[in-house]
Amino acid sequence: MARHRAGSVTDFADESLTALELAGQDVVVVRHQGGWYAVPDRCTHARFPLHDGSLDDGALVCCHHGARFDLETGRPTMPAIKPLARYAVELEGDTVYVTLP
Repeated sequence: MARHRAGSVTDFADESLTALELAGQDVVVVRHQGGWYAVPDRCTHARFPLHDGSLDDGALVCCHHGARFDLETGRPTMPAIKPLARYAVELEGDTVYVTLP
C-alpha cells in the first residue's frame, strides 16, 4: 500500500466527483456531506467511468446503467453485483492523500 498526494482540499468542491490518475490508476475522489471517499474510476458492472456519474443519498450512481454504490461500504445495487473497492483518504492540513494497493 502506498499513499499518494491527491491535491489540496480546495481542489475538491463539496458534493463533487473528481477524476485523477494516481500511480497509473484512474481514481475518483468524492467529497460528500463532509466525508471523503476514493474509489476506482470504473463501474464494476460494465467498466464505464464513474466520474461522469452523480451522488444521491450517500451513493455514487453510474450514469450509464444506473448502478449505485454505497460510498461507505462499496456495496452495489443492480445491475452491478460486484462491490466497488474503496481506498483510504486522509487529510493532513490542507492536503488530501489517497492510499492505493
